Amino acid sequence: MENVSDDGDRDDSDRSGGSGGSSDGSRGSALQTKRKRVVEKVKKEDVRNMKKMKQVAEDLLEDYDSEDLEVEVRNDLNEWDLYFKPGEKIQGKVILFPNQDNIVVKNIKSKLTKDQRKIFRDTCFGYFLDRHPGCFQSQLVHNALHREVYQKNEKEMWFKFGYENFRFSLAEFAVVSGLLCVGDSDLSKYTHRENAFVDRYFCDQSVTVSAVEHRFMYGDFKSDEYAVKMVVLYLVTNLW
Repeated sequence: MENVSDDGDRDDSDRSGGSGGSSDGSRGSALQTKRKRVVEKVKKEDVRNMKKMKQVAEDLLEDYDSEDLEVEVRNDLNEWDLYFKPGEKIQGKVILFPNQDNIVVKNIKSKLTKDQRKIFRDTCFGYFLDRHPGCFQSQLVHNALHREVYQKNEKEMWFKFGYENFRFSLAEFAVVSGLLCVGDSDLSKYTHRENAFVDRYFCDQSVTVSAVEHRFMYGDFKSDEYAVKMVVLYLVTNLW
């Protein structure tokens, strides 16, 4: 009966035919085959990790199931012209419900243990635990978007109220949110690295808003570190 190693390959004595029954050429061929399998496995892992990072970094439109997200932009715009002419209205579709941020913080408080809450407080999002309940004014945002003006800086949004234009950019987001914002992050450096957290909790599904919420609400976290990572992911996917 032949000996079998843990990875399914026969041991060296059997591959060599016991006392020299196999040539060095066959041994070299077996090693090449094994190397090829390893390379193919690594390539598949890279592709899988790349897809997962893109899913985390991008807004997944299927989560919102909205047909109103794409709006045709006029091609006759000059700088500082309104995207929508006065009187034009775009019918909105609810994709974010009022008081969502209050529900998110409430869920976090109820889910975290004492030790996990302490770790979370040390993150840049820890102050959210002490926020007073607020109410998101979706009508205000909807009306503001009707007053957006065209300008060339893709990292800024400008709105016309009365006779003045007002900017909303990363700087204003930092002031409103209280977060330390320093610019865009390069996610490409993470795509070829193994991620034990993603492999553990999202190995069988895409990283969507609903998937994150389900994992957070019903997951059993043996590690405080992983629990806090899931809390942060849940927070950022449900608040912004």
